[in-house]
Amino acid sequence: VGAEFGTTTGRSRRCGWLDVEQLKFSTLINGYTSINLTKLDVLTGLEELKIGRGYRAKDGSKLTTMPACLKVMSELTVEYETLPGWTEDISQCRSFEDLP
Repeated sequence: VGAEFGTTTGRSRRCGWLDVEQLKFSTLINGYTSINLTKLDVLTGLEELKIGRGYRAKDGSKLTTMPACLKVMSELTVEYETLPGWTEDISQCRSFEDLP
């Protein structure tokens, strides 16, 4: 999905689900106030979409902040919200109101 390739290496890029917690953390440390969400049309035809909404540690506890340690981060389980996909062609949509 996405047909993304590195400009220097030409290797295909891994595409994953939107991670809201990472997005919140990135906003906190970078201070941006808006986002440009592109290429939604490549998701057409997927039965469902997943949105990362939080993390759980090995012991089952829910995290309230992003961990500073990559080892801890690698051991977390992502909690996803699952949304229905769509089959309509959205390549010509120009506003949120145009989306299915």
